[in-house]
Amino acid sequence: MGTLFDLAKYRKAKSFVHFDRTELMKLMNTYSRQVASGAWKDYAIDHLDGMAMFSIFRSTHETPLFTVIKLSNEHKNAGQYLALHSGERIKQSSDITSVLDAIEKRARKVVPLFKTNS
Repeated sequence: MGTLFDLAKYRKAKSFVHFDRTELMKLMNTYSRQVASGAWKDYAIDHLDGMAMFSIFRSTHETPLFTVIKLSNEHKNAGQYLALHSGERIKQSSDITSVLDAIEKRARKVVPLFKTNS
């Protein structure tokens, strides 16, 4: 008969990072304003080892236009938020509001694909 091992003792403990309620409310407020203007169409929330990601898409079948990343406390930049525009870092801060302001400022420069003249 074989020996049983408790694999939990041998695995590296993964840190679970998530956005809390106030962070999600700020993210969704920013997102909803851009959806109302017709610029953004979809979003995704991902939880990877040591980080949480909120990705914003212009359409469902594209790569993320903007991404907000929250890093874990074990990361060297603990409690930091990163803003990415098409994979390029545009802002890093310990305050999510300043990161979202940088995204909204950059979003004003991005013209929607289909602009209606009314």
